[in-house]
Amino acid sequence: MPILVGISLVAFILLQLTPGGPTAAYRGIANIRGEDLARIQAELGYDRPIIVQYFSWIGQFVTGDWGISFVARRPVFGLIMERLPATLLLMAAGITVSLIISVPLGLLAAIKRDTWVDHSLTFASFVGLSIPVFWLGLMLIIVFSVWLPWFPTGGMGPPGQEVGIMTRLWYLTLPTTAVSMVSLSFFTRYLRASMIETMDEEYMRFNKARGLPPIRRYMRHAFRNAGIPFVTVVAIHIPEFLVGALVVETIFSWPGTGRLFWDSAIRFDYPVLMGVLVLGSLMVLLSNLLADVLYVKLDPRVRLD
Repeated sequence: MPILVGISLVAFILLQLTPGGPTAAYRGIANIRGEDLARIQAELGYDRPIIVQYFSWIGQFVTGDWGISFVARRPVFGLIMERLPATLLLMAAGITVSLIISVPLGLLAAIKRDTWVDHSLTFASFVGLSIPVFWLGLMLIIVFSVWLPWFPTGGMGPPGQEVGIMTRLWYLTLPTTAVSMVSLSFFTRYLRASMIETMDEEYMRFNKARGLPPIRRYMRHAFRNAGIPFVTVVAIHIPEFLVGALVVETIFSWPGTGRLFWDSAIRFDYPVLMGVLVLGSLMVLLSNLLADVLYVKLDPRVRLD
């Protein structure tokens, strides 16, 4: 909780100090005068000292009152909760695809280490880690939506129509590919290194000398122990999907919290920006807590004091 309070305080101060201030969204309105802006600032409480504004805001925030959007004229909490399921769906799809592909590739690279298979997978992983998410998203649209019209350019489904599972997956394909590429490559590299380190242990040589079949040695002994740090790394890496979702949702017009954050930043919608920032910070803290809990559960040698 102290960390979350500190993050929210820094974010609140930085947003207040941006050019134009919290009432910048009103400056583009025709016929608005200086006295009108001063009146709006007084009504919203932005004429008070920043620290007083912060404690007033956080007191309302913890009770579920996240403020009113300047643009949508709706409660921020309801606005974010409407967009959150789309972001969670994209994150879940990205994590699932990353694990489904990276686990077998990481195991294969470790088992076939120093062969052409290992070198090829290592090269592909470095390429995946080097590709910017925004560039990959644009290339996917150009290739698979423009040149080869196989997938839609954006959205979650046809406007005004009921969307089935297959249609949702069709619209989800390109955003998931973009958001999972970097994580997929990282997971592959990490699991390969963890497996190789485990396979070099003395008990693995002893198991080989006992005549255990390779599949049993690799899966039951090596992967079981190498998977402990791998699981915690995946849990810690969850916020990366949230950061990637901000870019991917903007490129593919995916109606999640990332797209909401981008639109709110352009329109100077400060209450929405604060809500999304604090929610994202909370997800980061929870993912780190999840990593600690999982490590304790998977490795009995570790305890939380």
